[in-house]
Amino acid sequence: MIITRKWLEKYLDLSNISNEQISVCLNSLGFEVEQEIDYSKLNTKLVIAYIEESEVIEGTKLKKTKTRIGNNKYVTILSTARNVEDDKYGILALPGAKLANGLELDNREILGMVSEGMFCGLNEIGLSNSVLTEAEQVELYYINSIYKNIDEMVGKDISEVLNYDDYIFEVDLTLNRSDALAAKQLVKEIANYFDLKINKTDLKIKFEKPTQSINIELNKKVEKEVNTVSQTFIGLKNTNKPFDSSHDVWLKHSNIKSSENKFEDIASMATLISGQPFILIDAEKVYGELTLTKQVIDKKELIVLKSNKDIVNILGLKTEGKFKVTENTNTMLVVMLNLDQIAMRTQQKNLNISTVDTQRYAKPLNPNLYDQGIEELIKILNEYKMIENVQKIVTTVQKQNYDNVYSITLEKIKDILGIEITIDEIIGLFRTLDISISVKKSELTFTVDKNRTDLYGKNDLCEEIARLYGYDNIIEQPLEYVSFKKTKNLDKKLRDKLSDYLVGLGFNNIKTYSLTDKESNKTWNLFKVKDPVVLMSPLSSQRETFRNNLSKSMIEAIIFNANNGNKSVKFFEMADIFALNGFRQSNLCFAISGEAISDSLNQVHIKANYAYISSILMSVLDLYKVNLTHLTFEVDENVINEIHPYINAVVKYKNKKLGIIYKLNPGYESANKINSTFICEINLNLLLEIADKVHVTNELSKFQNSTRDISFELSNDIAFDTIVETILKDLNYLTNYKVIDKYADEHMKKENTSSLTIKLTFNSLEHQLTEKEINDDFKTVLNNLKELKIKVR
Repeated sequence: MIITRKWLEKYLDLSNISNEQISVCLNSLGFEVEQEIDYSKLNTKLVIAYIEESEVIEGTKLKKTKTRIGNNKYVTILSTARNVEDDKYGILALPGAKLANGLELDNREILGMVSEGMFCGLNEIGLSNSVLTEAEQVELYYINSIYKNIDEMVGKDISEVLNYDDYIFEVDLTLNRSDALAAKQLVKEIANYFDLKINKTDLKIKFEKPTQSINIELNKKVEKEVNTVSQTFIGLKNTNKPFDSSHDVWLKHSNIKSSENKFEDIASMATLISGQPFILIDAEKVYGELTLTKQVIDKKELIVLKSNKDIVNILGLKTEGKFKVTENTNTMLVVMLNLDQIAMRTQQKNLNISTVDTQRYAKPLNPNLYDQGIEELIKILNEYKMIENVQKIVTTVQKQNYDNVYSITLEKIKDILGIEITIDEIIGLFRTLDISISVKKSELTFTVDKNRTDLYGKNDLCEEIARLYGYDNIIEQPLEYVSFKKTKNLDKKLRDKLSDYLVGLGFNNIKTYSLTDKESNKTWNLFKVKDPVVLMSPLSSQRETFRNNLSKSMIEAIIFNANNGNKSVKFFEMADIFALNGFRQSNLCFAISGEAISDSLNQVHIKANYAYISSILMSVLDLYKVNLTHLTFEVDENVINEIHPYINAVVKYKNKKLGIIYKLNPGYESANKINSTFICEINLNLLLEIADKVHVTNELSKFQNSTRDISFELSNDIAFDTIVETILKDLNYLTNYKVIDKYADEHMKKENTSSLTIKLTFNSLEHQLTEKEINDDFKTVLNNLKELKIKVR
């Protein structure tokens, strides 16, 4: 999420507050500022210029212009831009100007003529091509304004009209604060922090009784995924006002590429402010009813809005051309939806695009944002003086908000937070956050802002009080530990925790026979156990020897359940395997067949997969505090026929076999009529041996973590753990690091190198880190890599 200072100044008086203070404020409140850009420092001597006349120089691509830069003040500008036109207002860099792209301008002689400056495109003055259209990347940028007479601004700095000299804060929002995808939520937070009054820019909207209506039918494929359906009709008048350049630049500063449709850009602005996505439709192009349904497009199932057989809108994208609102539209139909976030995350993935709308459809926002959404849309449309009338909003589907009223006593708040605080102080913490508090004796009743979908109860409210009170103001006190005797059986304690963890994930603890047949014991000897124990008088050929693995018994249990109609199971067993000469080894085996996660209520179904079962293995290793740098996973292509030859791995710790993780061979699964099955079996004795049994309790910081990712190329002959100390030396605030990705393209494979990506976490016990402190440590990492002659990607 990006917010800009000039946009904030529409709502708040920031005259006595610096950009650094705003950054500290956001970080302190839990909104990590990842990047700041000061556009006022990127360029000098950029003015608004008027192209009065232009002519092509014969035999060249050059155009010579007579350009006005003040009252009766003209310059000659030569340009090769393809869109040089008369009667246009553009951005002109004067001689002596320094541009963001590194260019320093002077008078320049071309074909015997002097060019007294240069017209500029937005990428030449600091904007990334990623936020520009293909045309904007190669053409001059022309200025339009609905607020000022541009002709009177000729010769003045471009920021007089464009607001180009803005300061941006790129904020990393955690999932629980996705409400701040409505930028006005951040206005409330900043106002509350600095005790500022919010300038109310509310427009008195006169809603008329609906004279038009359209039915939006929900197809059975999507009806369970829809939370809200709202609509209204807005009568438009054509004022022929172009999209204002200050609005355009604000969108681009917000990392949003503007379109060629003014109405879509206005909708993007309103969505940024309110959090509500809009579908804008020319009402006269729609007949009958609309249908929200799913349709396969390019082999991917997408949620779409249709009129008869025509697609009106693919949710997350803009309206299809036939139905777009244009300058000729008389009545605009505005549809506002809120859908299940999981379904919309699938939509975003299938579209393979991140837009203003998909970002908000796919996050847990208040499902009833349509009121404040339409308010912001109408405000902007009104600035263009395009509104004839607005009909009252009609809501046909509405999900009720969760209960947002909670009561808690003052004593309970003090106990949870460990601070002395009064009722008046608590009330003062929520000045502008739309959270009201009523008091009866010592009990406080909170009515929570319905946009705050992260506040669900008393504990959340206490955490919110601590956040607003300021972690800096909470006096640090050491924890009191009660001494107790050291456990005599660490192995049992860890196994109990391990069992609790697996049961918590939905696994069933099973017990199977310790005896099996000789042939399968020989086939499934995964741990290469020698000298099996064979019974002298077995009850049957199926129970003639002690087993040397748990996997075979686990598979038999899965097959038995599948044959009895239970095709999705999650099992685990902890048991011993035996051999002669006193050999006894404790193993853990866990398996998933069919669905790993099944939640019919929320329509979540995830099939068993390698990533899921390996993540459980990594959690088991974490429970035992195993040093993962000594761990390796090696594919065994010579496994038995029942195991998939490529989806398997032998897990080793310092070349000792810890276990095996694998998928069953599809042919074996099919023959036994079981679903896709993944199994892991590990040696608990070795796991206990390599476990880190000495735990050190470190002091935890009460301040917000900050993270940075870095990728670099490393020779495959160099082990990362051998150089990590050198890479991370001389850092002041590093608290943790983690390798999060390893990648090699074809060229890197030939060079025997790989790209590693590591996540660095920074924090301090004394204070909230500033952007400069984090960046200084990050620069040290870059310098360390440079000294090691390691290429940063």
